[in-house]
Amino acid sequence: MMKAYNDIQTSRLSAPNLFYLLLFIGLGGICGSLMGGNLIISGVIAILPFAFILGVYILRMPVTLLYVIFIINYFIMGITRYLPLEGISVLMDLLYALSLLMICLHGILFHNIEWKRAINTLTITSFIWAIYCVAQLANPTGVLEGWILSRGLIINGLIISVIAALLCTRYKTLKTLLFLLSVLTLLAFGKALIQKYRGFDSYELEWLKGNTTHIIHSGIRYFSFFTDASNLGSNMGAAILIFGISALHLRNRALSTYYIIVAFIATYTLFLTGTRGAIIVPLAGLALYTIISKQAKTMVAGGLMLISVYIFFAFTMIGQNNSMIRRMRTAFSPSKDASLNVRKENQRKLGEYLKYRPFGEGLGLSGDGLGVKVSKRFTTSIPTDSWYVKIWVETGVVGLVLYMGMILITIGRGAWILMFRIRDPELKSLLTGLLCGIFGMFVSAYGNSFWGQFPTMIISFMGMTFVLNGEYFDKEIHQDKQISINTSDKQTEK
Repeated sequence: MMKAYNDIQTSRLSAPNLFYLLLFIGLGGICGSLMGGNLIISGVIAILPFAFILGVYILRMPVTLLYVIFIINYFIMGITRYLPLEGISVLMDLLYALSLLMICLHGILFHNIEWKRAINTLTITSFIWAIYCVAQLANPTGVLEGWILSRGLIINGLIISVIAALLCTRYKTLKTLLFLLSVLTLLAFGKALIQKYRGFDSYELEWLKGNTTHIIHSGIRYFSFFTDASNLGSNMGAAILIFGISALHLRNRALSTYYIIVAFIATYTLFLTGTRGAIIVPLAGLALYTIISKQAKTMVAGGLMLISVYIFFAFTMIGQNNSMIRRMRTAFSPSKDASLNVRKENQRKLGEYLKYRPFGEGLGLSGDGLGVKVSKRFTTSIPTDSWYVKIWVETGVVGLVLYMGMILITIGRGAWILMFRIRDPELKSLLTGLLCGIFGMFVSAYGNSFWGQFPTMIISFMGMTFVLNGEYFDKEIHQDKQISINTSDKQTEK
């Protein structure tokens, strides 16, 4: 065992030799257990060599876990419609724990983890937020079960940002993750298209019995493999910005064309969801983009586009025969929206109740579905219908200020970095697209409580981390360019 450890550390043990060694040990163990008549032990021993080899690979390349988390995060909630799994979020918790463990072990063995990358605006503010949430244990109206079930709200943002900062240290990794997101976006579109033209399968129909808001008088709200249509719609709105803006300065023209196509497909998918609040995502993101660009022409063009979209939906009847456009148009007439009036009335009632509760009712005790399972009380009987309202009810006005401050300060810091610190135009466009998409989703979270759901939270916290660490990527790009120039000069001299 010590020899294996030393070989891993010095990288002298080749994969074939390691495989044959473990195969020999495994076969010996299997033969021994079979002779003893224990089939379970035989199976475990048979798996162990491969598990060990996989562990060694991940230990040497822990960034693999970042890709695994990113992909599983996108599908995990859709899986629950087909497999009756309780507490499936525990799987993500285990992946987080494994990632942190592998990062620590990799740092000890290979001494190439840049720990300072994990210290940024988001991790610092997330740590402050986590401390506040721990202090919620002293809330006299709180319930321990609700606090435990809210662990994702408490600590996941901090963990995700630390993992992303320590594992995504190369520009190549950032581009790979962005390309993965484009593929996942197309898969989400494909599933929504199947739901529209082939109908829902038996598992989805069963799920719809408890989610009747997806079948309304104006049409069906498609949700693909997301938690609901609002989550899908907002993520598609973010994808419009991420890939539309990224395509502007990509050096690879074929990839640029592909991202433009993905952005158009995401636009169509957004309308398929019938989620009115999601339309604010590209609009808010576009507004931020005009500021980050620092170019008068872009500001004017962006402003005109925003005005045009508003006029199209608010003052014309163009496309009114299309159910998707007709439903989106109602978002621009809020005074006529009955559901919005109900939400305002609910917020008024909650405001009266929380008047003298600056620290909220307690984690997990809002009316978002989870609260009813924990405790039946006034706050759990009123649906929040908003991420901000959920935070307000559970952690009070103090918690709301802390949480919104955490995100807005991070976005503001990220925008400053993009405006004044990033020199490479391609990198700037990729990170600007990410930040604008995340900002749009955060604004949209006022109308829908999807911000803390899969895959939104991980995409958002990872994306903000990449933006905050943009200077590292920019430095790497310019160093590579300098090396290329020096190499070219030496060849010319020869």
